Amino acid sequence: MTEQAINTTEPKQVLSSPVEDLAMIRELAKEGRMQLLQGGKYLVMWGTISSIGLAFTGLLVAGLIDLPGYFVMIFWGVISTFGGVMSGRWSKQGRGTTLSESIGSKVEAMVWTIAGVFLSIIAIMLFSMPIYAGARLEAMGLEYGVLFGMMSPIVFGLYAICLAATSVAGRASWLRPYIILSFLFSALTMLLIMSYWQFVAAIAGIVATIIIPGLIMLDKNKKAQGMT
Repeated sequence: MTEQAINTTEPKQVLSSPVEDLAMIRELAKEGRMQLLQGGKYLVMWGTISSIGLAFTGLLVAGLIDLPGYFVMIFWGVISTFGGVMSGRWSKQGRGTTLSESIGSKVEAMVWTIAGVFLSIIAIMLFSMPIYAGARLEAMGLEYGVLFGMMSPIVFGLYAICLAATSVAGRASWLRPYIILSFLFSALTMLLIMSYWQFVAAIAGIVATIIIPGLIMLDKNKKAQGMT
């Protein structure tokens, strides 16, 4: 067998042309100049929804709202459905635009979507825990309120991760203080577990780490659009 025959059996490498490489470099440079985070309105909306839900839950647990406990699940289900519908509509409206197709926006959207799915699963399982694990909790001497109180520390820890990913993807170093704030509120809500003040701290934390950054994103996008 000749050397030429042997060479023909080697796998061929598909290399991009100089033109394709130049086009990719230009695209990345373009994204770097116009790197705007598109999640501002989502953060404001979901932050507001979460704050309202926590306020309702806290008032009901404190006995200031005279309703059965299962109304907490119903209320959260209604406001979460509203948020999901609005998110879906906004996603369709922005689909195909230059900003929505940028790498930063795609990473931002994926990170917060996965976080939302995770939190939804955890919330559903915690709310329904007395149904499927009530006897086990009682046998082990565990209080349902303690487990439910773990939700806020978990949420703020997850917020810190999502804000960090968003900061890197969108080259938004201004988000770093809010990452630190998320960790602080995670610790604070843990310290206040089994206390009505935990609801107050959680709402304040959502405003500080989610709603305010969302408003800043919206303001930055508005100013950038006014300059174009």
